[in-house]
Amino acid sequence: MKDHIVKFLATCGYAGYAPVASGTFGTMVGVLLLWLVHLVFDVSTWQGRWWYLAITVVFIIISIPVSTLGEQVFGKKDAGEIVIDEAVSFFLTMFWLPFNWKIVCIGFVLNRIFDIIKIEPASFCQRRFPRGYGVVFDDLVAGVQSHIVLRLIILLTGKFLLS
Repeated sequence: MKDHIVKFLATCGYAGYAPVASGTFGTMVGVLLLWLVHLVFDVSTWQGRWWYLAITVVFIIISIPVSTLGEQVFGKKDAGEIVIDEAVSFFLTMFWLPFNWKIVCIGFVLNRIFDIIKIEPASFCQRRFPRGYGVVFDDLVAGVQSHIVLRLIILLTGKFLLS
């Protein structure tokens, strides 16, 4: 029974079993979860931002042991089926930004690019951290990197993306 729960969580409801681009499907689950957070909390308020922060921190904390157990269940390091790290990474990409479909789409593309190319220190994290830490931390770095670029794009385009 425990293995079924680990598989469900690590694969984000079995999205990680997609035959191609499983990480992209994991990020799509992140988009869905983020949309649900924005339905419940107004992230433009301080209270909403604190809830967003708390949910993100809890999601990160949960994703590390789930990824560690996922590696054991799937029998390999950073198994392709494990996509909880992609979902949590998207929360960092979109950190405290409005849920606007233009921003979400650009953030999604940036997140996938940074996750795939693994600019330092992301690849360092993947190589050097053990178990679930390595699985999750490289995606967290990619999420922060994509967030920074997304903020720059918003700054440069002004109200276009915010409307």
